[in-house]
Amino acid sequence: MTYSPKDLELARRQVTIDRQMICAQQSLIDGMLTRGEPDGLANERLVKLTEDLRKHCFHQDLIQASIRLER
Repeated sequence: MTYSPKDLELARRQVTIDRQMICAQQSLIDGMLTRGEPDGLANERLVKLTEDLRKHCFHQDLIQASIRLER
């Protein structure tokens, strides 16, 4: 598949969004812990968000490498 710089920008934006979501989820968990609330489901969500970030980073790297090879 041929990727464009626009694809790379989209992938970078997704990684940025993922990181923001992870930070927000971690803040939510911190608040729950402070209030003594159960955080099991929130931690499961954090794991899923972290997995998504890993996949999106891999995809971003793949696009970047593909663009470099095309030059």
